[in-house]
Amino acid sequence: MSEALRPTLEEIELAKQLQAEHLAGQPGSAAEARKVISQIYADWHARKGLEESTPTPGSLLAYVEAVAKDAGVTHEDRGDVRALWSWRSQPEGADREIPHRYLAQACGRTRGYQVLEDSPAGQQLDGYWLGDEQVRNTLVRSYGMKVDEVKASVGRVWDGVSARYISEARGNVAVFAAEIGEESVLGGTELPVLMANELVGKDGIQFPIEFPHPAHLPAEMRDLLADPAVRAVLRREHYDPKETTPQQLAARLADFDLPERLLQAQTAAVARLNTAQRYVDLTGPAAEADRPELNEPETRQPGGHLTFQDPELTEPAPDQPASAPTTPARPEPHVPVHGASFLQGATLPRTLVVPPRPAPAVASTHGVMNPALEAAPKAPEIEQ
Repeated sequence: MSEALRPTLEEIELAKQLQAEHLAGQPGSAAEARKVISQIYADWHARKGLEESTPTPGSLLAYVEAVAKDAGVTHEDRGDVRALWSWRSQPEGADREIPHRYLAQACGRTRGYQVLEDSPAGQQLDGYWLGDEQVRNTLVRSYGMKVDEVKASVGRVWDGVSARYISEARGNVAVFAAEIGEESVLGGTELPVLMANELVGKDGIQFPIEFPHPAHLPAEMRDLLADPAVRAVLRREHYDPKETTPQQLAARLADFDLPERLLQAQTAAVARLNTAQRYVDLTGPAAEADRPELNEPETRQPGGHLTFQDPELTEPAPDQPASAPTTPARPEPHVPVHGASFLQGATLPRTLVVPPRPAPAVASTHGVMNPALEAAPKAPEIEQ
């Protein structure tokens, strides 16, 4: 990943500020939820062409869906690069996890990225807080709606406005996501649409968030899996250690239509995965640990270094009696062992697998404020 893409410390701090400001406006009581509903009603009533003076059950939601269908999805003061987001992570330099929505919005301000939540449609729909449980319950109680009806409407709203937003993508698109779930809007809808868009394609998709290389996969696959062309089609479910095997991942990886520059690495990764029945077989102790010389008795030299006795060196020279006195060897100077050096008689691995930061436990959706649409509910602090 290019260093220029990674969020800066200043952008990370701005993202934290934007998160605090947004959550400060979230309804915290039934009374505040009623104020939000009153704003929806006022906007509904001000819409031209409406003949009703009092909303009927469902008419407010129909109005919200109309906003998603008609309102602008482009910020006039921003550039051509559109940003998408899903879930959250702890980027380098941050002191905690940050929802990627706010990182996208921070970079939107500093780099001129288009962000759905900053567009006219996004700002209006964001202010309706239809993903908030208290707002939904107020709609149900006040207008006789059903909970499932409200949730379904919220899903249609954000699916519709998101489809319009990405349909206008041209050139590069910045995807703020670490791992991508199949059931998320980003993984299931948005990225496939972008890759089919000839004006974007795989080469136009960029990832400002670093890929957290799974510890159960070989380290030499890191560069391949972290490549944007692979990340655009790779889903967390493809390499889930609890649900898949190395050979199943190999089959998935072999089906990816990758650029020519990645074909050799793709072939090598598929071959390596097909050699193992379990992921532990890929990252376990190296096979060379069974070499006969490693079974020799070990001794410790002055300075703490380990070495192995060579039987030939312990025999007396032919022209010397076995009892001839010998001069004690001068102790070798202590040499610090560096991480990339080797201990005499032992073999260190050439690469180290660094465990990634904990991956999110559930899939998330981009721009969807309805928690029912996710594979699992979000934490309360990021429910939108």
